[in-house]
Amino acid sequence: MKTTRILLTLIMLWTVAACKNETADPADDNAKRAFKENNALIGKWKITEYLGDPGDGSGTYHPVEATMAHTIEFKENGEFVEEKGQGQSSVPMFNAYKILDDKRLEMIPIDKKAPSHIWFYSDLSASKVTISYGCIEACSGKYVAVE
Repeated sequence: MKTTRILLTLIMLWTVAACKNETADPADDNAKRAFKENNALIGKWKITEYLGDPGDGSGTYHPVEATMAHTIEFKENGEFVEEKGQGQSSVPMFNAYKILDDKRLEMIPIDKKAPSHIWFYSDLSASKVTISYGCIEACSGKYVAVE
């Protein structure tokens, strides 16, 4: 009798797990796979396009000019490094980050008295990612992985 109950319980658990996998959204699986492939954004990224919206939703992505090109790096130890282009301020704002979930980063400023910022990321794969900087109007950058 005890063996029958254990067997029935295992069959029910297996059935529930099988049903859950059948109804899983493939987009969720792709996002998780991409997240894992790039080990949670860890690595160096170079901006290729940027979006700056005037506040009315009419903004589009534009190629990045050489003087505005920059790289960002998310290190395994939580350190954040940014190498800015000639046309940008050379003063870095952030030196650390925390991954909050599969869409959000907490960017930690160098000035510990300043508040942290939330950045959003999407389209993560081993070779690309789109990062939104948390502006009031839409602003983001498309990045490619740098080896």
